[in-house]
Amino acid sequence: MEDRFGQHGWKEFNRNRKDILSELDKILEQTENRPIQVAHGLGVEAYLRKWLSEFLPKKYGVTSGYIIPNLYGNNFKLYHYDIIIYNQLEAPILWTEGNFDQSEQGKYRAIPAKHVVAVYEVKSRLTKSNITDALNKLNQTSDFSSQLNPFYSSGIIFIDLKENDNNNESIIKELIKGKDILGFSGGLILRYEGDPTATGLIRLFDIQPENNFDINLYKPIAKPIDSLNIYLTEEGALTIAEKGAGVKLVATSTNNLSFSKTYGIYFNEGTKSIHIKWSRNNFSDFCIELISSLEGLVYNDKNRPSFGQVFDNLEMKKAPRQSKVKEEGKPFLVLTLYEGGELGNKLTIDNDTLTFVVSIENQGALPVTLSDDLFKSKFELPAGETAIKTVSLELQTDKTDKTFADLIKQDGVEHLYRVVYYADEIKKDFLSIEANIRIYKNEVTISDL
Repeated sequence: MEDRFGQHGWKEFNRNRKDILSELDKILEQTENRPIQVAHGLGVEAYLRKWLSEFLPKKYGVTSGYIIPNLYGNNFKLYHYDIIIYNQLEAPILWTEGNFDQSEQGKYRAIPAKHVVAVYEVKSRLTKSNITDALNKLNQTSDFSSQLNPFYSSGIIFIDLKENDNNNESIIKELIKGKDILGFSGGLILRYEGDPTATGLIRLFDIQPENNFDINLYKPIAKPIDSLNIYLTEEGALTIAEKGAGVKLVATSTNNLSFSKTYGIYFNEGTKSIHIKWSRNNFSDFCIELISSLEGLVYNDKNRPSFGQVFDNLEMKKAPRQSKVKEEGKPFLVLTLYEGGELGNKLTIDNDTLTFVVSIENQGALPVTLSDDLFKSKFELPAGETAIKTVSLELQTDKTDKTFADLIKQDGVEHLYRVVYYADEIKKDFLSIEANIRIYKNEVTISDL
């Protein structure tokens, strides 16, 4: 079973992320022996701009270059930005810098401030110093903030989080400084060294002062998605048993929810909270949020796009076996074949159905709720009481042309019968009992496992 699935086209859309990372890795290989390594940064920036220009609606242009405000004087400095997103249907290109050897994505363009809707800085690694540099660059727009587009936003795109930086709590404390930067909304971390399938999404939130509890989670910044203690119980309940872990729920049909596993850290300061959340779904979420921000669409807007969503298949955690020895103050079930009354020793055999009867006795001190079909049905069994259960097995006729009667006469039939139970309705600490049922020549035997 694949560990994930998704919305129509999810594999193809998320191929974009793989292509960006593949381009970076190729450039790194080509430049690793050069004394000064700046080409890899320029190369991945150009590739990101190329991809964004293909991805975004055509009214948006993507370039590197300069933002030109409507100011007068000779003391104004021109600052270069890695990614400028602007309204290209209305914006004139004031000038272009570059030469014929450079690609279109490698050239610098000067864009009037009022047409700029977003600015991103690109950094190869998520480190404190890179965060500081990027925030300082983004803060250069403060001198002409009133001239930018009303939907203006800014952020940082990091390529990698290396394992060496994974426990550096100063990283998230540095990111919270983005709260003082015009339009700063967060950003993206394309890859975590410990799990290349995961993408990090950085978000800056407003919080109410009364909700600013002195509870922060600084590290580790990331964890492998498949290592997270997130699972379904045998009753089908979602269980999140790890600090920082969570799920994103999406209603994928009228009666069905799909899950994306997440792990995140957070830090609060004043009325702001910065989050770094990891998921296999975050590349598409970043792209959805980018378009929504450019268009001024809030989270619950019906026009907000949805595409490329990735969901995780959650494993069911099997209940452990109950102790072989009865313990004081705990339930204890005993499973046997039922031998009394009209149903005793009764074995019914049809061509494709076989039926027998078991006895389940609660010899412990507590009542239990139990089931033998993953809690599609369940019943209560008080302490000291015995339940009688009819068990029916159906033959998978697509795998054999024999009947149950044929199989029993020749080699016999074996079936693992399993009962799962819990005593506490709140904690639901599941336990199980298992037995091997063997049917051979019209005789039924049971043996504990």
